[in-house]
Amino acid sequence: MEQFLVVSILGLNEPGSLNAVAALVKKSHCYIVRAHTTVLGTAFGMLLQIGGQWNHITKFETHLATLAKKQEFIIKTLRCTKREYPNKLITYMVDIITTQRIEIIPALSEFFMRQNINISDLHCETFGARLTGTEMLSLTMKIHIPADLSLAELREEFITLCDDLNLDAVLEPERGL
Repeated sequence: MEQFLVVSILGLNEPGSLNAVAALVKKSHCYIVRAHTTVLGTAFGMLLQIGGQWNHITKFETHLATLAKKQEFIIKTLRCTKREYPNKLITYMVDIITTQRIEIIPALSEFFMRQNINISDLHCETFGARLTGTEMLSLTMKIHIPADLSLAELREEFITLCDDLNLDAVLEPERGL
């Protein structure tokens, strides 16, 4: 029976870190379902969902401790099951550019929670505006909207929120590859 393991890895940013993890996945006869890696200052973070037969997942977990010690990684794991979506959902993307302020992400998170909308992916990054150097925020979210929710009402409420927070935002259906 196929099983899944979520793995969170933190470490110093050095060449070969991803390769060390990928080699262990292959050696254990598992596969990477999803992965997100990013450099954070002089560190890196990696979040993976690993899939495989229960004995292969167990083998992978066993070897993680050795990898953590060798590479000086901080590793946390969590067993999980395949996600089942109980209702019909419509996937939308949210793209936002604004000045960096502490209230932005909490306000967006609360807005979508009140609408019973799940945020499945969130990516944000700060950068300096080209001419002024003002600290800006670029934010992208993938959200899953229940099919029975009125998209017109959602758009209207989202636009109001964005106006209140002074956000330049786009809410549009996810486009296929």
